[in-house]
Amino acid sequence: MIRVFISSIITALRYQGNVITRMELFTKLFSLSLLRKTEKSRDKEVATSIFGNKFYAFSYHTLNYLIREIFVNDEYQFKNSNANPLIIDCGANIGMSVLYFKRCYPQSTIIAFEPNPTTYSLLDKNVKSFELKNVTLHNLALANSVGSIPFHFNDDKGTLTGSIQSNRGGKRVVEVKCEKLSSFINELAQVDLIKMDVEGAELKIVEDLMQSGAISKVKELIVEYHHNIPGENNSLSHFLKMFEQAGFDYSIRTGFSSLGVMQDVLLHLYRK
Repeated sequence: MIRVFISSIITALRYQGNVITRMELFTKLFSLSLLRKTEKSRDKEVATSIFGNKFYAFSYHTLNYLIREIFVNDEYQFKNSNANPLIIDCGANIGMSVLYFKRCYPQSTIIAFEPNPTTYSLLDKNVKSFELKNVTLHNLALANSVGSIPFHFNDDKGTLTGSIQSNRGGKRVVEVKCEKLSSFINELAQVDLIKMDVEGAELKIVEDLMQSGAISKVKELIVEYHHNIPGENNSLSHFLKMFEQAGFDYSIRTGFSSLGVMQDVLLHLYRK
């Protein structure tokens, strides 16, 4: 318990954001760290109180991880002069990123996509729990084709790695509806930010945006690019080249434990 206490304090002191207080962050991380040590499975619905409302997940482990990744690390932070930006969230999972954007920009309009039917049920529940306004949810996958597509996941109900890529998502499969992101963007005047965490499908989505010309309406993107997925050809240079040719610059954050392992590469792409 002492180790958990100290870890929670260090994390809270390191926090530099402004959407949650350090004391609230410490209290939440400490309690979730204790709860996750006692849970025996990650397939039952649990909840925690944050910002005065209940947020639901399939495990305390997931809640602890998402709060640290999204609120502590501020991975999706972006500065916009527009008080009501239009944000597209590709791979919204259970909605922690949606909540983060709404805390940063309460007047924002958000269009969120999540293909996993089980995960989507909690995304919808969390948006309703917080009574978030101007948030539109879509239970479908995004790629460079239209119709239906196999979605792969593992036995963990709260999995964060479900994917249309068979060698990324898992052995369980369900058919989900699939659309092109460009078909949604074409109806919009401008998109201030696209956040994308789609477990290996990012290349297909971006190729559609480039080929359709919809990328011209997008100001910024924050993409978690999955590099070195086993069995997949590496295409990071191709991915970045498409943005360079479309007039974007970018910053990169990543790390790795050993050569050849899969990496989550965080790309923040913006217009020059």
